Amino acid sequence: MGCVIPPSLSVDNEDAGVNSPPAITAVRADDSELPEPGPVLFERGVGTMSIELVDTDLNDTLTVGIFVDYNFPDENPARATCTAKPSGKPQRTVTCDLIGLCQRADIGQTRNMTVVVFDREVKDSGSPAFQAMDPPGMKTSKFYFLQCKEPA
Repeated sequence: MGCVIPPSLSVDNEDAGVNSPPAITAVRADDSELPEPGPVLFERGVGTMSIELVDTDLNDTLTVGIFVDYNFPDENPARATCTAKPSGKPQRTVTCDLIGLCQRADIGQTRNMTVVVFDREVKDSGSPAFQAMDPPGMKTSKFYFLQCKEPA
């Protein structure tokens, strides 16, 4: 018989950990958490959104994309994106600029808004469009009904 050496269980080594999906713990605007599923109201051309995230894969760079009517009728690119770099902690907060979230055609309409967090770089091509990642990329999302208005 031979000697059996157990594998390292340390999570400091990327090969030892199990890939886990990121999670969205809170989505806030104006220091208030957005109610799910809304509707949530934003002014065209202004504002920020703060997203609280958790990812136990401490070395992952997280990318947040805010999509409006992603599949209606075609896949549309994110109207806002932001990035949370590794911080050495599972909890991270990122702030997205919403200058392009609401467009003139959105005023007076109710749209579908999805906040998506990706744990890999989003590729310029591939499927699904504007959301493709290399394996073993994972994503998580939150859905809201979006209403837009002109700035006061």
